[in-house]
Amino acid sequence: MALQRVYQEFDERMKPTLHFYLYTPDYRYDFTEFVTGHEWSGDINIAGETFEITTYNKQLKNDRRQLPFEEGYMVKVMLEYPTGKGFPGPTELFRGVITARTISGDGTEQLRVQDYNWYLQQNEITIKFQNKTADQIIAHLCRVAGVGVNYMDKTKHVFAELEFIEKTLWEIIQTVLTETYLRTKKRYNIRSEYGKLALREVTMSPNRMIIERGKNLLGSTREVSIEEVKTQVIMTSGESQRNTRVVKVDAAAKKKYGTLTAVEHTQDVYGPGGLSALAQGFLDELKKPSDHVSVEALADYNISAGTLIEAYDEMTGMNDYYFVTAHSHSGQNGYSTMQLELSKSYNPEFVPYEKPDEDKAEGGETADLDSKLDDISYVSGFIGTAYDPRLGGINGSGDYSKTATGTKWAYKRTIAVSPKIIPYGSVVHINVPTMPEFTGLYLAEDTGGAIRNENGGKRVDVLIEGRTNTSRFGRRNVEVAILEKGKGAADARAKAAKWNSIKAAWQKKLDQRSSKGKGKGAKTGDPKRDKVVELARSYKGKLTYKFGGKNIPSGRGDCSGFTFFIFKQIGVNLGHGTMSQITKGRKIATSAAQPGDLVFFKGTIKERGANAVSHVGIVTRPGYCVSLASSGCKEHGYLPSNHKYWGKHFMQINRVL
Repeated sequence: MALQRVYQEFDERMKPTLHFYLYTPDYRYDFTEFVTGHEWSGDINIAGETFEITTYNKQLKNDRRQLPFEEGYMVKVMLEYPTGKGFPGPTELFRGVITARTISGDGTEQLRVQDYNWYLQQNEITIKFQNKTADQIIAHLCRVAGVGVNYMDKTKHVFAELEFIEKTLWEIIQTVLTETYLRTKKRYNIRSEYGKLALREVTMSPNRMIIERGKNLLGSTREVSIEEVKTQVIMTSGESQRNTRVVKVDAAAKKKYGTLTAVEHTQDVYGPGGLSALAQGFLDELKKPSDHVSVEALADYNISAGTLIEAYDEMTGMNDYYFVTAHSHSGQNGYSTMQLELSKSYNPEFVPYEKPDEDKAEGGETADLDSKLDDISYVSGFIGTAYDPRLGGINGSGDYSKTATGTKWAYKRTIAVSPKIIPYGSVVHINVPTMPEFTGLYLAEDTGGAIRNENGGKRVDVLIEGRTNTSRFGRRNVEVAILEKGKGAADARAKAAKWNSIKAAWQKKLDQRSSKGKGKGAKTGDPKRDKVVELARSYKGKLTYKFGGKNIPSGRGDCSGFTFFIFKQIGVNLGHGTMSQITKGRKIATSAAQPGDLVFFKGTIKERGANAVSHVGIVTRPGYCVSLASSGCKEHGYLPSNHKYWGKHFMQINRVL
């Protein structure tokens, strides 16, 4: 059914006014006349909405406060209409709790009020769900956080098992709604209604407010982009990405935009039908060009994050319905405007489920096998070279499919060694300082005459795929640590057959060692570095993202505002913005990262392009950082091996201390 454009004319006399009420344990105060300004904001990717309220709270005859604002007290904001026949009664717009205040000597008092869904962002949990739907999981998480439930649509899809380790309740909600969408093609909106959570299916409501040039539209910009579009998806499942494989292609999109491929992997095995449906879900999500619109208009307080509206502007080509993905209503002295971010489709942050590692479930510190390991003794003086059997064998057998020990070679596992120096079957960690992408865990299972004879046998040949990569690797100095001494060719064959299990076992051993050796609160011995990490971690879960924001003490800011503030506390001026901060200090090897370094990311802001710096965080331990992003201030991985999203956008490490 085609959507009909329906004009709605509004009588200016029907325009409501905002009334503000403070609830203390003993009394209700109407403080509307004390309010000098306000900003009401929300985003479909943030748990709750926020009211920033500026008041003049000074008694006329002395320097005392007039009203007893206090953290934890409830505030309600009501839409109140003129009295009389045909006018609606008062409507509750917002209900929340005071979470922060700023008091000035001139009597100005600023309040930050968060709706009750804010508590979902402030609580972390380790939990396992079995045979539950998304709405059942969300209802349980609300009970955990003490958040009431007003209404919940039934999401229907039942998840056999989902486990989450040290995740905020909001992250879990984002994940289960993402996974539900992939399987049912239905979107759900989370909002707060009368102080309680509501979960409602996103539908094409016929009741849409209209924004139009010449009436209520003040300004607009529009960007349409295919830079993040994918026209085909390769989906794998199981322990290895070489396992079950499904390819989905959208022929129409491919013809129009070209070949754009995404590779996705899930550890869960769904069977052919399930995996196929999951691949199609990813493709349906990724094949759409982004159509992003920003508008400024006269304020309408019936519009908030998740609202479906119509927007018309001939110049920018807006001539359709749009979902509001973020909003900011601000006003002073009776005049209010709103800034809206609009999208043609309702696409909240895509947070697919990632099954936690066993070591993570046990609460251990995670060692990064793709970086130089702490507290491990390496032997220097080794020469590293590279080979690919498909380009020519090295063992003299003429059988390029097998190694000298009879194993079937494998990329990211096989190395050729001198057996007198590194016995066959040895589990070896190789650190390649100048090409850290090849640092990792390997199995000694091949050899060659040149390897045995050169440099006294201190040479390793790393099996790397393709002529380009082997040529890039060339000859370079590497460090070698024998984690487990091998027992010969038979040992190599046995370990090659169960390499994934052996690698996982070593990951667990190293994690336990890492936890005992340093833990999350480890000290570096450098007071400035330790202070930076301590300060950065102290803000986890306590900040709300606001692009361009710098006021971290007030609880809002962006990524570079956060890093600027943290480093300012130790007397270091990073400058403002990621493009400025990336020029500070010097770039270092990824494997050399230390707590207190800066980690930069690229391609997270489409307007800047795929290779431009767009995000920054503070390294807390090798492979992990704290950063402030749209989902809040969190500690997360930054390598492809430990975080699917941030690893994909990783750019570089800078040392400024």
